[in-house]
Amino acid sequence: MKILRTWWLLSLLAAGLSLLAFTACGDDDDDASGDATAAPTTAGTTAATATPASQTDPTATLKFAWGTNAGSNYDPHTAPNPFVNVFLYPVYDRLINFTPDGKLEPQLAESWAFKDSGKVLELKLRSGVTFQDGAKLTAEAVKLNFERAKTDAKSTLKADLALVVSVEAVDDLTVRYNLSGPAGSLPALLADRAGMMISPTALKNTDLDLKPVGAGPYKVVSHEPGKVIAYEKFEGYWDKSAQRVARIEISMVLDPATRLRALRSGEIQATSLNADQVKDAQDAKLTITSDPVAGSFILYLNTSRSEFDDVKVRKAIAMAIDRKGIAEALQAGRCEPTAQVFPAGYWANDPNTKGDYYKLNVTEAKKLLAEAGVPNGFTFTTVVINVAFYSAQAEAIQAQLAQIGVKMELQVIEPAQLLAKFAIEKSVDSYFSTTGGFIDPAKAVAQLYLPNSTLNPGGYNNAKIVELAAKGLEGTDQSQRAASYQQLSKITAEEALHIPVCNANSITATNGKVVGLKPNLAGSYDLRYAAISK
Repeated sequence: MKILRTWWLLSLLAAGLSLLAFTACGDDDDDASGDATAAPTTAGTTAATATPASQTDPTATLKFAWGTNAGSNYDPHTAPNPFVNVFLYPVYDRLINFTPDGKLEPQLAESWAFKDSGKVLELKLRSGVTFQDGAKLTAEAVKLNFERAKTDAKSTLKADLALVVSVEAVDDLTVRYNLSGPAGSLPALLADRAGMMISPTALKNTDLDLKPVGAGPYKVVSHEPGKVIAYEKFEGYWDKSAQRVARIEISMVLDPATRLRALRSGEIQATSLNADQVKDAQDAKLTITSDPVAGSFILYLNTSRSEFDDVKVRKAIAMAIDRKGIAEALQAGRCEPTAQVFPAGYWANDPNTKGDYYKLNVTEAKKLLAEAGVPNGFTFTTVVINVAFYSAQAEAIQAQLAQIGVKMELQVIEPAQLLAKFAIEKSVDSYFSTTGGFIDPAKAVAQLYLPNSTLNPGGYNNAKIVELAAKGLEGTDQSQRAASYQQLSKITAEEALHIPVCNANSITATNGKVVGLKPNLAGSYDLRYAAISK
């Protein structure tokens, strides 16, 4: 499990991406996104039909550039790159859909419900669905997908499915997931790669990683590894409203500056940007949109190194950082100061722990250091990726901590070394980067705050956090789970286990003709929602 999490973070850094969005604007805490049961729905979604079809061109080609290299693996079960979803969404429908505004809604499953005191999750499948090779969607197909994802030696989904003991095909369209323990996060996981359904006849294809076969709205028609992948409409798709363009081309462009140049020249029509590129994009008359995200810029701490085992020291660090100044000067004002990893408005965020929980207060920070026995400060080491957007923020923190006598020795290094030094070798005291990519708070907690979490190399063990993390999984709907995660988030702020700086925005740039393009809560783009205006 630690290996999977290690790859998850290395991929983020290696991709050189802007912060991958984890959108957090859901206003309703009791909507379908967390309900134990989802009612049947008609084809199409609000997000997919926001712009009337009469105003868009169904014969158009959408050209989008994404800042990660999908490599040569488009298999939902085994692809190691966690940001490959942008390339998978057009081909692979999921059992449950995860909309851009963070709601869970029916997709291949028309409804779902927890039963037997939460020990069973039962789904009712949509009838009449066929895969791109003609195979039919049945409960047996879902079972075969689960068994491969659970047992394949190369599977990267074993952690997501750890609590699922078995899957039963009750009848042709009824699937039952039998659980070994509380799994309130399972519906959200089935809206991610664990719920992507591969054609049962293609599961043993030796070229599945290069030639995906799903039940999604588009099928792959060409592929240049490391460069571009092209899709065209699958004529047998069950929901025609999700096929808003005739063709999709996704370019793989790691360098943000290169993506911006390609957009300005007309080579592509849309991409994601870093905050420090916004002015250049605006000067080029491009259309810029920002979406709040749950991915935070954060100073991760190893509580077993330096002076970080003392909560007073950690709080002093938190008080010495000028979050507002960093957000305005280095994030183009598109980063909300915070003390929590979950952003305001998101259901796991503690609404009583405001963004200014740790107000900038040099005097109080110095007082806390004196109480901790280090009145003259101390020295600690921090690693950061050798990308200016990140290193500039780390340098700002370095200068701010100097005001309280704390010397932060900064190591600006290659991405492949970062996580190894912090989480594996444990040879540095801290690490500045982002969080991102989780579609359920349980995944964030597992990565950050439990004793065996990859990003908790000091093994900090807070019994109350462990208890609340377990309780958060017990609930079978969002309202049941919210209280546990809100309490947990409050404790992480009080204890300053890591030091969140701000919750950022995901920034999307287009040529003005692209509509419906918005990242989802996991920071990925499902291009079935995008269209080209006439």
